[in-house]
This record gives sequence, structure tokens and C-alpha cells, in this order.
Amino acid sequence: MIMKSSILNLAIVSAMFTGSAIAGTKVYDEVSLQTAIANANVDSSIEKIIFAKNAHIKLTAPVIYTGTQDLTLLGRGALIDGSSAGSFELDADLTAVTEDGTLVFNTAADLSFKKLTVANSATRGIVVNIPVDASGDDISVSLQNVHIIDSALYGLHIDDNADEFDDGVSGSAIGIDLRINNSSFTGNGTGAIDFDGIRVDERAEGDIEAFITNTKIDRNGGDGIELDEAGEGDVDASMINVSLNNNGFYNEADLDDGFDIDEADNGSINVKLVRLTVNSNMDEGLDFDEAGEGDVEVTLRRVEAINNAGEGLKVDEEDAGDIEARLKQVKFANNGDDGIQLTELGEGKIEASLNQVKAIANDKYGIKMEQWFEEDEAVLIEEPGSVKVKNIYLSDNGKGDDIKINNIIVK
Repeated sequence: MIMKSSILNLAIVSAMFTGSAIAGTKVYDEVSLQTAIANANVDSSIEKIIFAKNAHIKLTAPVIYTGTQDLTLLGRGALIDGSSAGSFELDADLTAVTEDGTLVFNTAADLSFKKLTVANSATRGIVVNIPVDASGDDISVSLQNVHIIDSALYGLHIDDNADEFDDGVSGSAIGIDLRINNSSFTGNGTGAIDFDGIRVDERAEGDIEAFITNTKIDRNGGDGIELDEAGEGDVDASMINVSLNNNGFYNEADLDDGFDIDEADNGSINVKLVRLTVNSNMDEGLDFDEAGEGDVEVTLRRVEAINNAGEGLKVDEEDAGDIEARLKQVKFANNGDDGIQLTELGEGKIEASLNQVKAIANDKYGIKMEQWFEEDEAVLIEEPGSVKVKNIYLSDNGKGDDIKINNIIVK
């Protein structure tokens, strides 16, 4: 009986030390955090880094994870100050390239962040660099109650691009699964041009899947969020109860959007947005561009896009592919271009359904839908698209209150 009890006690002690960076000790300062990550880099049994409750940690150097095991950071209300960690240099045109970040993860392992704030980063807040030789399952990056505020460059950057200058289509063979809930990304991208609150770069094979709920993505110097997919793969993005306001102000020569998706080569865009505010962004509110073979499917419910400098919603599809848009209970008002603009160029057509749509006091058209095989073609050679309308209200738009169409049948 004594022997069995001793074996049991040893098992309990062993379990306490397995899967935690420093059993019984919480991360509370820079030394303990760097030590915990260094241990995780060489010990694949460590799967959690646990912070002391409400710890305030100021870094003097980036924290870099290079392990291969899935890792969770349990912040417990901790704040990491990155104002003295890492650096970058500006070119004459205010562009910047750096490998630094406050928290850097060079891995294809799944990552989870909970109840953590990253503030005042001198470079990027949280960075995930996917190795170019990664294969197998997609990487999952999950943020719950995470706040990334006032980063000089990106707030959150997930990078699958093998080119440090963000060029070409070279990257890994895996995709990216991003999940965010009850979080905020504010005040990022104010140190150089074209740095966003959230940026996902996916290259080569693989999709981007993003699911974001109950989150604020506001006041970022570049786009609020940009999903950039090049190579074979789709972009599937869903948002529920999200604000995308006051973004895109940093570069006066090339202002940015609230939510920007760029999909190149073969692949489609599928977007579902419910209960969003997309207001006062310095270019488009919602800007979705698809090139190459692939479709764009956009579903909006209870979305308002007001006072954006460009279009409230702009969807461009080029080459072979269709646009399917379903909008219900949405409002586009006081935007500096069209309220809603859908453009299909090349082989494909537009199919849209608009119900309880308001387009008011936009500088150009309230609703504009154009389908071309070649832009401004003299003779229409494609089957027309169609738009079903019900309970549409257009008023005080700069170019009139009829729906502007080309090769579209209004039903």
C-alpha cells in the first residue's frame, strides 16, 4: 500500500511539471518570460506559459519562440510593454522592413493567446512567421481577450510570405486559421506606411480562414485588417459584432481601408459580416478584390458603412469568376464615392439580392453595379447579371438616386 501511494505521488508531481514552463512559478517579469520561452524552445513537453495575474512586463528585447509544439500563453490580465524591444529604420519614402516584434513566433505550431495585452510595441506587436517548409495541417492562431494597442508597425502579423519585401507568391504549403474573440486592435501602424491593425499574408498553397467576433479594430494607421492571399487558395472571412472605424490615416498619399481583402491567382473570396460598423475610414470601408479564376461571395446583415472617404462597399472581380452579393438591413451613407459598388470584369456575372438597403448622401451613386467582358465595350457579349431589390431607399446621392447598372437586369 505504501509503495502504491508513493508511485501515485510521483505521478502527480510529474504531471505538475509536464506541459508548463516553470511549474508553480508564474511569469512576472522580462527574465522569467524569456526563460519560459527559452525552455519551451528546447522542451516540447512545455505547452503553456502562465503569467502572474495582472503582471506588468517591460521588455528590452523581443521574445522569440522557435519550438515545434502547440503553445498557449495564459496572460491572466498581464500587460507586455514593447516600447524598448526591437527596432526598425525608415527609408526616405517612410517604408520600413524589420524582423523584430514584441512577441515573435517562428513556427507552424498552433498558438493560443488569452487575457493578454501587448502595448506600445516599437515594431510589431505579435508576429507569427510560418516556415517556408511547413507542411501538413494548417496553422491555427487563436486570440481570446487579447488587446494589441499602439504598435509602431503591425498590431498582429501572420506571415507566410518567404520574401521579406512582401513580393511574389513564395510561401509554405499550409493555410492559416485565425480566430479572434473579445479583443481589440487599436492605434497600430503609426510609425511607417502600410502597417495595419491585423495583417495576414498567405502565399503558395493554402487558404485563409478568419472568424472574428466581439472585437474592435479601430484607429489603425493602415488598414484596420488586411487579408492578403496569393497563390492557390481561398479567403473565407466571417465577422460578428465588430467595429472597423477610423482606420487608414497614416499615409496621406495612399490612404487605407477598414477591411481589405486581396486574393490573387486561383481562389475565391467568401465573406459573411453581421452587425458591423465600418465608419470614417480614410479610403474604402469594405474593399474586396479578386483576380484570377475564382468567385466573390459577400453576405452582409445589419452593417453600416458611413462617412468613409471612398466607397462604403467596393467589390472588384477580374478574370473568370462571378460576384454573388446578398445584403439585408444595411446602410451606406455619406461616403466619398459610391455607397455600394460591384464591378465584374472578364468572364463572369453579378447576381445580387438587396433587401432593406439604404444608400443616402453618398458623393456619387448610392448603388452601382457594372458587368463588363472588357471595360467600356461597345457591344455586350455576355449574359446579363441580375439584382433583386426589395425595400430599397436611395436619397440625396450626388449622381442621382437610380441604381447605376451595366449589363444587369433589375428585378
